[in-house]
Amino acid sequence: MTSNVEHKHTWIIGASSGIGAALAKSLAQRGEVLALSGRDATALEAVRSDLAGQGHKVLPLDVRDPATLAAAMDALAQSWPRIDRIIFMAGIYEPMGLADLDVLQVEQILSVNLAGAFNLISVALPILLDQEPRCQVAFCASVAGYRGLANAQPYGATKAGLINLVESLKVEHGERLDVRLISPGFVETRLTEKNSFDMPFRLTPEQAGERIAKGLQRRGFELHFPKRFTWIMKALACLPYALYWPLARRAR
Repeated sequence: MTSNVEHKHTWIIGASSGIGAALAKSLAQRGEVLALSGRDATALEAVRSDLAGQGHKVLPLDVRDPATLAAAMDALAQSWPRIDRIIFMAGIYEPMGLADLDVLQVEQILSVNLAGAFNLISVALPILLDQEPRCQVAFCASVAGYRGLANAQPYGATKAGLINLVESLKVEHGERLDVRLISPGFVETRLTEKNSFDMPFRLTPEQAGERIAKGLQRRGFELHFPKRFTWIMKALACLPYALYWPLARRAR
């Protein structure tokens, strides 16, 4: 399946597995040229070998290290006619209750999920703001960031922070960048395999990747799915605290 698309050169950060890898396949089928980044070079090469089309790149990096992000950004700016889209899919997850925090894991999750996004913005903005027409920049958060949930930290806090960060990016540079927020519900990946609770309306990575690929071609700021679940989460986020606490505690 191929089609004419506005964005033809896309950099996916966090493309070695899960939603990121599935998204890469969906975009490649649409005729896009991709750069795939993540820490696992072998896994990235495996994803690239399965992509439709030609000219795809593998750029291993660690989002916790701004220097590796800057090197990848410079390499793409020099080898591509332009960078049309950057999608930040990097993320790690470990379910924890606040009485059982592993502070080393907390630091790692914060450094990838949230600080990694700050690192990308710091190295990308100087190049992207000079491009015409404007580049699309998308960040994958989660409905877990909409409101505080039991046993959802520190992942939920990083996603709440990421939502806030992307909103700020939209306010400050929305005229010159097409800023997008991606907020999935539950997707069957090696991360959600760690959950011991029921996950309603779960999607496969392929379903999620296809929804993102389609959604990023439409107008709007936030892409959230599946709607029958995410609208419930949005409604809960609008409740006053006095009504929210009993509902949240019941779900513990």
